[in-house]
Amino acid sequence: MRSLMPYPLSFSSESLPDVFQALLRPIRSQMEDGVAGMDLDITEADHEYVLKAEIPGVSKEDLTVEVDGNTVTIRANKEQNKEVKDEGRVIRQERFWGQLERTVALGCPIDESKTRATYENGLLTLTLPKTEGHENKKILIE
Repeated sequence: MRSLMPYPLSFSSESLPDVFQALLRPIRSQMEDGVAGMDLDITEADHEYVLKAEIPGVSKEDLTVEVDGNTVTIRANKEQNKEVKDEGRVIRQERFWGQLERTVALGCPIDESKTRATYENGLLTLTLPKTEGHENKKILIE
């Protein structure tokens, strides 16, 4: 006969701290390095990569993109908003300002001359064509 558990979830005293650490990991990871993140999505097709980076609150003039071989580096400078308000004292300030940087290594070299970049509503989209002769090759498994 199967033993019945009184609750749908059961934690031992040793696993309980791990559950709380997992819940707080996103908060801790941002606090530990002290730098705001730059979330990326990267997709790959036969002849190009498409990289999308969320960088809200940054003007187009404050963005820099560098491509070197198969490495892409995105830099952003986010200025602090210096509004003066007489509404009261600041209780909490979480909005990040300063330098953001993200470097990604891709599987194939990029053709810098054909790379395209657009920035709209806080979303940077890079179309990164692979250099000629660098396509995905399927390998037959014997």
